[in-house]
Amino acid sequence: MTMEILGFLLADEEYAVDVLEVREIVRLRPITAVPRSPEWIRGIVTLRGVIVPIYDLRRRLGLAGAEPGTDARIVVVTRGEELAGLVVDAITQVIRVPAERIEPPPQTIGEADAEYLRGVVRLDERLVILLDLARVLEIAP
Repeated sequence: MTMEILGFLLADEEYAVDVLEVREIVRLRPITAVPRSPEWIRGIVTLRGVIVPIYDLRRRLGLAGAEPGTDARIVVVTRGEELAGLVVDAITQVIRVPAERIEPPPQTIGEADAEYLRGVVRLDERLVILLDLARVLEIAP
């Protein structure tokens, strides 16, 4: 079985999510902050009349923060019936991966860090970190 994943950059590392969970990719736009929301919720935007919460993936994954550059995008993903947006530094490509090439996260990664990971994919000279989108989008601590 082959899986298609959408690759993107965050802090010079390549991450990916299952393309079946991606609704669309949009240019970064002004985000309205929401008071008392978790630090990794950047705020909300309106896309075609729908209010979409925007996640700061760098903060969610414990990476160093940075101001988004010109290549930054919002990857709009489905969360059940709802939508959520993920701010990423840049989109790389859609990659077709045989399911057996997805390796489990390394044991050396702490359990807390590994909870957001679905696996790792080796592609020639690079590694792509496959995110567990359901876990990334959970609001509960």
